[in-house]
Amino acid sequence: MTKSVLITLLWALLLSGSVRASDITLVINGSITDYEGNQYSAFTIKNGLFETFYTDYAAIPGTVKNSARIIDARFNRIVPGLNDSHLHVVRGGRFYNLELRWEGVTSLKEGLAMISRQAARTPEGQWVRVIGGWSPYQFTEQRLPTPQELTAAAPDVPVFVLHLYSTGIMNKKALEVLGITRQSEAPPGSYYEKDASGNPTGVLVADPNPMLLYKTIAALPQLSVQEQVNSSMQFFNQMLQYGVTSAVDAGGGGHAFPQDYQASTQLAQQGDLPLRISNYLFPQTPDTEMISFMQWMDDFHADQNLHQHLPNGFVIEGGGELLTYQASDYENFRAARPELPERAEHALEEVVRLHLLNRWPFRLHATYDESISRILNVLEKVNQTQPVNSVRWIIDHAETISDDNIEKIAALGGAVAVQGRMAFAGEDFLARYGKQQTARTPPLKKLLEAGIDVGLGTDGTRVSSFNPWATYYWAVSGKTVGGTPLIPKQDLPDRLTALRLFTRGSAALSGEAQVKGSFTPGQYADFAILNQDILHVDAERLLSTRSLLTVVGGDIQYADPQVYSKWHKPLPQATPLWSPVNLPLKK
Repeated sequence: MTKSVLITLLWALLLSGSVRASDITLVINGSITDYEGNQYSAFTIKNGLFETFYTDYAAIPGTVKNSARIIDARFNRIVPGLNDSHLHVVRGGRFYNLELRWEGVTSLKEGLAMISRQAARTPEGQWVRVIGGWSPYQFTEQRLPTPQELTAAAPDVPVFVLHLYSTGIMNKKALEVLGITRQSEAPPGSYYEKDASGNPTGVLVADPNPMLLYKTIAALPQLSVQEQVNSSMQFFNQMLQYGVTSAVDAGGGGHAFPQDYQASTQLAQQGDLPLRISNYLFPQTPDTEMISFMQWMDDFHADQNLHQHLPNGFVIEGGGELLTYQASDYENFRAARPELPERAEHALEEVVRLHLLNRWPFRLHATYDESISRILNVLEKVNQTQPVNSVRWIIDHAETISDDNIEKIAALGGAVAVQGRMAFAGEDFLARYGKQQTARTPPLKKLLEAGIDVGLGTDGTRVSSFNPWATYYWAVSGKTVGGTPLIPKQDLPDRLTALRLFTRGSAALSGEAQVKGSFTPGQYADFAILNQDILHVDAERLLSTRSLLTVVGGDIQYADPQVYSKWHKPLPQATPLWSPVNLPLKK
């Protein structure tokens, strides 16, 4: 038995419950603030739930001190486990081991050097791919890479770099492998950039339809199911390192249920999934959405948990973020706003009524206010005969939502999931729509003032980073990851409010606000001990926030090996061995 296999078995054993928290856990020396502003320094956990909170160590009964497992927070900030209200977490896990990530890279020169190093270890038939999660404005060069630069970095290995869902860049080898020539035709609403001679340059442009980019990703080599299990373990561990303990999964294009969910489902059914995931199901084929939803509704009931032992651990939640292709716009701010087709209202009414009939929650992707208006017209019509507030429903994104539509959502009992996409696309939005519109995109404070449930999220892993602290930084500073100011200070939530939106706010969107998201006795003991005090450090430092210890349901799921070595769980090596996750750091 190899060392890698032994580590894999140990990791699964630790997650499966053979190594569990003692009956009572005592956390001491913490910096804790609840959402009413109360300050605590310690708390107890029993049976996976928060039990009692203490303002000072002396108030803790001696019997508890003597019998409990003790976690010393070392005077660090403790927060409820983050809950990403819109993360493509299952799809992210499925692809994680294949992708070179540029999160936190500060120069294009270093990004290209990473591609070169990865190309040297990538076997024939495989690709180097950077699939979103970065902005050219995070680089000192303030620009995208060119196809020529990708070719110079990796002349013999195909390379594909995705910038959000707006642009793809390929090297010469990638064009050859995919057979892209001057005769190649792109799907409607997109194109291959051509040079003066009519030959493809290697730049793929969504204008604004990203189908060309989706198809390109789908054409690349995939992992086996067992490799996807390893990949998902790597990705989930990364989320735990950020302090994420829950995610509301929004499905995604090129990600079919149930076949593309095999790895996460396997981990959940074995009891090995280390964080809580609520899944919204996303149909993959235009004009057959009703067939997909009827089949899923026959097979599952809303809020059905598939996890072996973790309450609300792997839930079939509802439908969306796409309910019908006819009523979904695009988030490409480098292109003009798209209009929904004429059939949008009819198609949407049909699928919404089906969800209400089967009491399935639903969520709807809508970037622009014009799309939101047409969606709300449908919901108001449906509401006359089927109350839409009989289920949870969410508008996703809502960057340019108007005050009138905020009032309509509140009246219909809806919620809004807001992501940090502007942290990565804010410069493009500013260039196209101007300073005045950018200053209220999206209007977080107005949504809260209307009494609407709002959950913060990332929309990782493609149109923004899955790092929740990039979204938190944008929410409280009003700036992009490149430092461009977007939103005036007076229109920003304070840091404690933003944290609440990323925890209890997101829990409300999955119907779980009574069981998680707060420092409240009786709620799930999901929390993270952070490496810095996010309520007080300089805003620019927020991007470097990490968890030192992450706990889900009272069980330690991640421990920093330098700080909490006795609870550290070694991960199996990423597979395949050439995975970018195993890329050695630059010497």
